[in-house]
Amino acid sequence: MFTVREGGAVSDEEHLVSAAEVARLAGVGRAAVSNWRRRHPDFPEPVGGSAGTRFRLTEVERWLRAQGKLPDSGGEDTLWRAVSVGRDEGEITRLLGDVLEHLHGQPGVELPGPVRDEVERIEPAARVDVAEQLCRRHTETARRRHSATTVELAELMAELSDPHGVVLDPACGLGNALRVAAERGAERVLGQELDPDLARLAQARLRFHAPASVVAGDALRADGHADVRADVVFCEPPFGYRDWGYEELSVDRRWDYGLPVKNEPELAWLQHCLAHVRPGGLVVGLLPAAVASRRSGRLVRKELVRRGVVRAVFALPAGLLATTGIPLHLWLLRAPADDDTPMSVLLVDASDHGGRARGEADWPALRSAVLEPWRACRAGEFEPMPGRHDVVQAIDLLDEDVDLTPARHLPAPRTVVDTAELEARHRRLRQLVGPLAELLPAVTERSPEPHPTLTISELARAGALTVRQHTGRLELSDSEDAVGELVLTGRDVADGVGPTLRLAGPVEAELVHLVPGDVVVPTLVAGGTPATARVIGETGLLLGPNLHLLRVDPARLDAEFLAGYLSASRTAEASSATVSGARRLDVRRVDVPLLPVAEQRRLGRAFRAVRLFHERLREAGELADLLGRQLVDGLADGVLDVPGG
Repeated sequence: MFTVREGGAVSDEEHLVSAAEVARLAGVGRAAVSNWRRRHPDFPEPVGGSAGTRFRLTEVERWLRAQGKLPDSGGEDTLWRAVSVGRDEGEITRLLGDVLEHLHGQPGVELPGPVRDEVERIEPAARVDVAEQLCRRHTETARRRHSATTVELAELMAELSDPHGVVLDPACGLGNALRVAAERGAERVLGQELDPDLARLAQARLRFHAPASVVAGDALRADGHADVRADVVFCEPPFGYRDWGYEELSVDRRWDYGLPVKNEPELAWLQHCLAHVRPGGLVVGLLPAAVASRRSGRLVRKELVRRGVVRAVFALPAGLLATTGIPLHLWLLRAPADDDTPMSVLLVDASDHGGRARGEADWPALRSAVLEPWRACRAGEFEPMPGRHDVVQAIDLLDEDVDLTPARHLPAPRTVVDTAELEARHRRLRQLVGPLAELLPAVTERSPEPHPTLTISELARAGALTVRQHTGRLELSDSEDAVGELVLTGRDVADGVGPTLRLAGPVEAELVHLVPGDVVVPTLVAGGTPATARVIGETGLLLGPNLHLLRVDPARLDAEFLAGYLSASRTAEASSATVSGARRLDVRRVDVPLLPVAEQRRLGRAFRAVRLFHERLREAGELADLLGRQLVDGLADGVLDVPGG
C-alpha cells in the first residue's frame, strides 16, 4: 500500500515509476532498462513482485546513482525530475503551480520534500529562467501540446500586432502568447483558460513578466473579463470544438457581425475578441484554413469585410502544429474606429514554407513571407508579387462565397524555365531510355531442376553467412544540419531510395557498419508486393531499423544471387506472416538452393541486370514527370515555344 496526500497524489516515499520513466531518468532507451533488469540481480524489483514494470522511485534513484547512471546536472534538470517523475499530467500541472507560487513568496504553499529541497537551491536571480524552463518542459509532453500556442507562432503574432497597453488572450492555455506580449512591452496581460489548474499555473508564470490576471472558465459561456477593452487580443481557439454554446448564446450582444452557425465556433471566438478590443485595436487569430471558405460562415465574413474589420489573411503551411496536419491561417482584424475607411485586404500565401515533419517550418522564410508585405503595406510601399501576396479591394471579395483564402485571389506566378537545365534533363532522359531494354538479360525456357536447399538459418550455422539486425533504439534525424553517420532503414530499401536519415544521438547498443557486398532485406513487406533485397555497393552506411543484414562468405555464396533469390515473389509468400496488412519477413526461414558458386555468379549477373533495369526505369519515370510538367507549364504560360508554324 502507498499513502495518498490531499489532492490524490502518491506520497513522495512511494512514488511509482514505469520502465519508460526509468529510461527517461537515466537518459537511455527502454531496451537498456530491460537489459539492466536481466543483467543486474540488484536492480529494484517491480512493486509487489509482479511481472509488471512499475518500481519505487526512491529505490530506482538509489540504484541508478550507485551505478553512476543517474545524470546529475543539478538545477532545473534535477527539479524537473523531482516534479514530474511518478506523477500524471494533472498532478504535474498542480505541483508546478505550487512551485511557481512558492517562488513568488506566496504564503501557505506546501511542497513535497524533494521538490522543496530543489526549489530552495534556486538563486533569486534565476527564478524567472527556471520557471520558464519548467513550463517549457511541461508543454513539450505530447498530450499537453494542444493547449499552448507555440513560441514561434506567438512571436509572429506579436510582431504583426506590436503588443502594448493591455493584451488579452481568451483561450490562453499556459500563456505563451501573453508571455511574448509582456516581453515586448505590454503593460498588463489578461487571460482565460478552461482548465482551472492550467489557469492557475499560467497566472503564476505570467506574474514573473508583467501584472497578470488569468481566470478559469469558458470565455464564451462565462466571460471572465466582460468589461475589458484591450489594446491587442490574441486568440488560438480550440479547433473542432462544436459545443461552444450556440443555443444559449444565440441572442448575445457580442454577435455584432452576425450570429455564427453552430459549426462555426471560430467566428464566434473572433467576434468575442472584437467585443474586447478598443476602437482601432488589433485582433490576431490563428484559425483553420477552412474558416476562410466554408459557406456556412459567408454572411459573417461578408459583414467583417464590408465594415473594414478584416485587414489581412496569411496562409500558413499545413502541419505547422505538431498535433494536427490541417492548414492554418492567421487573421489580422482591426476594430472599427471613427476615422476608418478601409477598402482593401492584404492576402498573403506563405503556405510553402513548411518543414519536413509535422510541427516544423522554415521559420526565417515564413516570418519574412508574412511580415515583409504587412510592413510594406503599412508604410505605403507595397508591391504585389504573383502567387505570394497582393492587396485585394473589398468589393472584389464580396461575391456570393466571400472566400478569403489567399490563393483564391492571387494571380499565379509566371513560370520561369531554365532552358539549359531543361535540355540537360532531356539529354539524360535519352541516355536512360535509349539502352534501357538492352539491360534485360536474354532468357530461354527450361525445365526446372530439383536442387537441395538450406535455410538462411542453416547457412548461418554452417558459416556461409551471418545474419544481423540492429537492436535497441536509434535517434535519427532528417535535418539538413544533422552531421551523424548515414543510416539505411527498411523503408529506404523498400522504397528503392538511398539513405535519408542520420544518427542524431548517443547509442547504447553496438552499431553495425555496412560494407560493399552486404545483402539487406526489409523485415516488413507491404501486402501484395515482393520483398526487395539490395546489395550494398558503397561504404559509410549504418544498419538501421527494420532491416535484416546478410553478410556472405563470397567463396561459398554470391551476394547478387542471394539478393535476387530473396526478391522473388515466392520467397516472401513462403516465409512471412501477415501483420495489419503488411507481412513480416522471417528471413531465417527462407530456403536457398545449393548451387555451385560459378552457377550462382552466372545467375547473379542476370539478377543484377534486372535490378539495374528497375532502378534506371524508376529514375527515367521521375525525370519524365519533372520534364513533362516543366514543358506543359512553359508552353501553357507562353514562356516556351515550338519551332514551325
